[in-house]
Amino acid sequence: MSFLKRHLIFLTAALTLLVVATYEAYWLHGLYSTQHRALTTQISSLLTEAEGYEYAEKLRQSLESDNSILYTPSPNPQGTVISIDMDTLKGKPKEITVHRIDPDTQAGEIFIAGNFDIRRVDELFSLSLDSIGLPLPHQLRFFRDGEAMDSVSTAGYQPAEDDPVISITSNLNVGIYELRSPSLSTHILREMTGVLAVSAGILLMVVAAFGFIGKALRKQRDLERMKNDFTGNITHELKTPIAVAYAASDTLLECGLGENPTLREEYLNIIKGQLDKLAGLVEMILSTTLKNRDSLQLELTDTPIKPLLEEVAAQTRLSAKKPCTITLAVQPDDLTAQVDRKLMSSVLSTLLDNAVKYSGKQVTISLEARRNGEKTRISITDDGIGIAPRDQAHIFEKFYRVPTGDVHNVKGYGIGLFFAKGIVEKHGGRLTVESEPGKGSTFHIEIPTL
Repeated sequence: MSFLKRHLIFLTAALTLLVVATYEAYWLHGLYSTQHRALTTQISSLLTEAEGYEYAEKLRQSLESDNSILYTPSPNPQGTVISIDMDTLKGKPKEITVHRIDPDTQAGEIFIAGNFDIRRVDELFSLSLDSIGLPLPHQLRFFRDGEAMDSVSTAGYQPAEDDPVISITSNLNVGIYELRSPSLSTHILREMTGVLAVSAGILLMVVAAFGFIGKALRKQRDLERMKNDFTGNITHELKTPIAVAYAASDTLLECGLGENPTLREEYLNIIKGQLDKLAGLVEMILSTTLKNRDSLQLELTDTPIKPLLEEVAAQTRLSAKKPCTITLAVQPDDLTAQVDRKLMSSVLSTLLDNAVKYSGKQVTISLEARRNGEKTRISITDDGIGIAPRDQAHIFEKFYRVPTGDVHNVKGYGIGLFFAKGIVEKHGGRLTVESEPGKGSTFHIEIPTL
């Protein structure tokens, strides 16, 4: 996938995520506003109901005391006063008509006379709030003609200047209530908990989906890079033995070396060695396919571990292009395991070759084998460059190579450890690694013991 396509996909994902987040924020804000209006309307209704109950109670008490109702068109003591008295002996009148006699008295400006008890109104209001499950700490203030007449606060509540305020006009036109409370938003958000959780879940799922896509794209990019590296390296390695074999055969044919048995044998051995190397490379490539790994048949034999390790160590010393010290320790000395000798030898050679390649100007390798319960444990330890923790989780993946700065500086195919792990697991064992950058690595092979 090209650089432009990858960036286009990431840009599309980012824009989609932004659109989803913006839409959710807009929708939630609208829902919050709707809930706030509904709650404000409900609170206003409860307060005006409490006011009505208070005045109804005041009227009832007035009638019980002297059978009279007193009205005044304004709170001004000098205003027009209308008094209606009831003669209990003559019975209650069927109809009472009040005519406006003061031309300055405006319709809708008649007030019920008497002492206004805001504390009683607040008490009834608080009971109504409790009945709907809304214990709202608040301050209630009453204004008449723009002047604060009285106020009452819930016990323990200290009003703050930035607390939300609701203005509520009295149904009886006696003034305006101002309700101040910090809990309106908290109550609304608590009511919206389910919606907020679902919205957050949707947003997280979208983020997770795009994260998964991004991870898949990065993995695909890395796989393409590793496949390209593998193709380049393996092509070079395949060409080398072919070129050497061609050169040796041409020498035999053109220089008349066939008459010299010694030289002929030498060149034929060179050709055979290169063909063996070529066959090994082909076998390793074929073994990386899942189909071939599953169909691979092991030729298990009772194999003494010490001679096997000695043979592989000797081959490594001869092929190493740098000073290489290999120590060997096997306990017990006659330790034996049932393995495919050829394939296990290839696994050990791969691990030792890596120890030599990924090291400094010289390398020291320790080979240890011992019985560990019902398992045989073989450990290969080196003092090389080590493996970073982020790479340790991937080194057994097909085509994966630990970055070394210059891919051609340390030749490899990215399939050696993948091949080794598959062979060990085919034996019913496991291959693990312990490493620290700058301090070397230890690979552990565990296989069943006889």
